[in-house]
Amino acid sequence: MQWFFDMVAAAIYAVIVQNLVFNGGYGITEAVRMASKPKKLFSTAGMIIYFSTVTAVICRILDFLPQIEKQNNTIHFLIFFGVLMIVYFVSGALSLIILRPNKRFMTKLSMCAMNTLVMAIPLINHRSVSTLGESIGTAFGSGVAFVVASVLISVGFTKIAHNKKIPEPFRGTPVMFIYVALLSMAVTGITGTGVFA
Repeated sequence: MQWFFDMVAAAIYAVIVQNLVFNGGYGITEAVRMASKPKKLFSTAGMIIYFSTVTAVICRILDFLPQIEKQNNTIHFLIFFGVLMIVYFVSGALSLIILRPNKRFMTKLSMCAMNTLVMAIPLINHRSVSTLGESIGTAFGSGVAFVVASVLISVGFTKIAHNKKIPEPFRGTPVMFIYVALLSMAVTGITGTGVFA
């Protein structure tokens, strides 16, 4: 039962205290893109949660093997990236066989699998020497943190888009990045920690 509490605590920590989107910038491009298309947010977030959780679980289990545990960070990254590729190809093949999706779905699947947030989670779990429950919680919580970040950016996006007081050169993308930077500073200031602190 302890693993469940570890998982829940890690998930809450990943959403509230250590939001990797704001604190580390992982997946920020996709979060900004989803802010302008809120109808696609939950399907994208679901895919990110799926890929991050499955990859984190497999990578954490592999970390328990002595041959992999003693390898350096570069080898770990290559192993974790290989695991992500296998998960992506298996998921894509099963999607093609079972769901018969359109090209747009397959493009979204590849964008979610190759998201920097998904690739960062196994390395963060490895560096923090997380238990399996904490790894699952961190992966799931980071996916939920992506939703929180996207919603916050979306709220700001709608307000900023209708603000006529913003000078012409700053409208659009420049003011959006300033807004995201301010949100990131606010989250980091509240938590007082960085990603690898």
